[in-house]
Amino acid sequence: MNQKYKSITFILLLTPVLLLAETFDLSIKYLGITAVKVSIINKDSVLTINAKATPIASIASNMNNSYKSIYSGNFLPVKYQKLINQGDYYEDRIIKYNRDMQTAKRLSNISPDRNCEYSINPESRDFFSALFYLRKALDEPSGELWVDANRLIWKVNYKVIGKETISTKLGKIQTIKVELNFINYLDKEKERSDMLTNNLVNPDRVLIFWFSDDDQRLPLKAKFMMKPFAVVWKLNSYKK
Repeated sequence: MNQKYKSITFILLLTPVLLLAETFDLSIKYLGITAVKVSIINKDSVLTINAKATPIASIASNMNNSYKSIYSGNFLPVKYQKLINQGDYYEDRIIKYNRDMQTAKRLSNISPDRNCEYSINPESRDFFSALFYLRKALDEPSGELWVDANRLIWKVNYKVIGKETISTKLGKIQTIKVELNFINYLDKEKERSDMLTNNLVNPDRVLIFWFSDDDQRLPLKAKFMMKPFAVVWKLNSYKK
């Protein structure tokens, strides 16, 4: 086989790998009402997320947010983009991570007053890359994550608290139940930010995930213990 045909064969073999993607469609419910629809696509080391309020929920609180996390090995983000439209609050910013210097640089396309540079933990991740890392880390019964939530660095302690069979849109599935607790590592005050991710990091609240107990470790369900009622995420469909 000459070099030309070798190259064509290699490209054909490689193409399915490059095109392979995971697609998650989720809904977020409050008081039993679907408030937000979320889609997550993981493809070619990029997580792309869109979150949009349902028509009934937008009456009380509008949301049309998008996020993109470009990561290297082990789901460590290199660049994280946020475009937030929540009616009375907007963000359009990029965060670039320098792992060697252990710093992050935030650049706002709305106001230069929001630009800043801040210290990070070497393992700092955004919320979405942390979630995908956690999927692969559950062989250990407990551990820690470091989450960058709007320049505040949070230490997240997680532990497996049991196994449980739950009913899902994908059927009844055996799951690994995981509890996450948050510690404001530098004890600094939170800035206002997007409702989807920033509200999840709180030292007074617990986040519980149910991951499928198989090789895929699908995030089938999550419950955020707000008062007086919990917020519940549920996976509606998954494609690969």
